[in-house]
Amino acid sequence: MELQPHFLPRPWDFNMKKKYYFFYLEIALKAEHDSNIYAYENVSHIATSKLIEIFKINLDEDPYILDGYFLTKTSYRKHKSYLKENVGVLNLEVFEYCLRQYVTDDAKRVRRLYKESLME
Repeated sequence: MELQPHFLPRPWDFNMKKKYYFFYLEIALKAEHDSNIYAYENVSHIATSKLIEIFKINLDEDPYILDGYFLTKTSYRKHKSYLKENVGVLNLEVFEYCLRQYVTDDAKRVRRLYKESLME
């Protein structure tokens, strides 16, 4: 198929799989001897731009947000009321919170991970 400059491609012209992007806070104890993740908090309802601001993500260094980003006490204090309203109460004295992005092409996988985070 040859594309003409004045025509836009139709959705069926491409064979692309859908991808689902979502963000979770991984919650772990702050203890050095314990590196287990004990809970996941889905934060996909928060705008990506706000997550970038809160976690100070440098998109020049990590344009696809592939790394994990820890919530610092400074950032927590700055965004405390917003986080409390949109995530809930956080306890940085006991827990570490690490933002991670997950990507899948299977909508059921998103639901399964979400259900696991609710411990269903």
